[in-house]
Amino acid sequence: MKFLILSENSNGSWPYLYFRGIGAQELSKRITAAGYSNTVIDWFTYWTEDELKEAVQCWFGDCDDPVIAISTPFSPTDIAYLNRVLAWAKQTWPDLKVIHGGARVYDSAIQNVDVFFLGRSMQVFEDWMRGRDVSKYTALTDPLVLKNLDFDENQDTPVIPTLSEHDFYNKDDILGFEIGVGCKFNCTFCNYELRGAKISRLASSQDLHNFFSQAYNRYGIENFFIADDTPNETDTKLEILLESFEGLNFHPKITGFTRLDILAARPKQIELYKKIQFDSLFFGIESFNEQASKLLRKKSGLYNVYDTLKTLREICPSTFLVGGLIVGLNGDSEISIRNSVLKVLEEDLLDSIQLYPLSINKSQSIFDEGYMSQLDQDPEKFGYKTQTVSTAIVSEQQWVSDWSNLDHATKLADSIANGIKFDVTNLNHMEYAGLRSLGLIDNNVAPAVVDIVRKRAYTKSKNLKLAYVEKKLNFFRSLT
Repeated sequence: MKFLILSENSNGSWPYLYFRGIGAQELSKRITAAGYSNTVIDWFTYWTEDELKEAVQCWFGDCDDPVIAISTPFSPTDIAYLNRVLAWAKQTWPDLKVIHGGARVYDSAIQNVDVFFLGRSMQVFEDWMRGRDVSKYTALTDPLVLKNLDFDENQDTPVIPTLSEHDFYNKDDILGFEIGVGCKFNCTFCNYELRGAKISRLASSQDLHNFFSQAYNRYGIENFFIADDTPNETDTKLEILLESFEGLNFHPKITGFTRLDILAARPKQIELYKKIQFDSLFFGIESFNEQASKLLRKKSGLYNVYDTLKTLREICPSTFLVGGLIVGLNGDSEISIRNSVLKVLEEDLLDSIQLYPLSINKSQSIFDEGYMSQLDQDPEKFGYKTQTVSTAIVSEQQWVSDWSNLDHATKLADSIANGIKFDVTNLNHMEYAGLRSLGLIDNNVAPAVVDIVRKRAYTKSKNLKLAYVEKKLNFFRSLT
């Protein structure tokens, strides 16, 4: 087999950013390990139809066993952009297989795809690629839809990309990595695929060190994101990260998630954070209300959390701190939310506050095993009355909590956000890292200029992607 990997991660929440998707990188790494030739085309919606056809023709030539692997982690409908190219390719190479990964729900409207891999499915792909029996993963046969049923940490190992010269990296790139796969927690609202997992296999600090060193010394890359859902679920993960810095001739700028309640409960982690000096962090706080937090399985004392943020401010003054709050939760109240936001502003505890109305979803299609949180699966069990009002593949349900409902929570979240928009930004941690990597902001970004910076980022990111397209296309042309 010969693989051409098509990746597109521009059309999610931040189309104006410039970072690589680690799914396509890991796919390439595994295909190479299996002894098959492959290369990645990033940002395929920035390629014209003629450019894509030329690249495919140059790569496959007279190959008799070609595979096009498509990765779209944010918007599976991006595949529609490829319809004519895929139809042409299937006519040109009758034995061509087209596979797709990155989505978590099967969409029957997607055409010209032979095999769909749902959710985190690297071990499923390994079995398929190596011709093993995949019947235990099969949810549908025409087309073939495969979903992972079990987590095997010996196969689904942490991702540390291998950097290839013909992927044309540059200093503006943000590269992702993992220390461990899965999360040992199982919060009621969480739909992370591998929650509740027992994790013992972690990345080595030496492998991480080599990754950072190669990225910086070869391409000038300083910015990275840790893709672990909970990097601080154990002290060991943080210790591995810190050890990987030893001997580097630069300090990696790293963004990632953090459980604030764990940080509050483990003083040792404060010292580790002081030494690591993350560039930005996202805290899924969800609520500062202790009763609401307990119902979500995030148990920590209210003042502990505030004190922990204050301590972080003191020991990591340059770290951009983002807090996410869910509006409408049982056990919470409007006055509690407004008072907690006011306290955060008065004490300057966060650089960015993001407010989301509670979301409860229902799927009408095939989905991976972890796609529906416990709250999605049985909202009534957790005290929420719901009503489905849409026939979409994945639909948001109308819900009623002990004090709010979807419409009320949406308006309240908007009202609070509008009231604080000049006091604090609404930047996500990945946004912040992306804008920093593009050289458009520093750690003192003013809330009033964020929208202007986003527009500038879109232009710069687009130009970088188009420059990449030109270099990659010339690579394909050099093969003929």
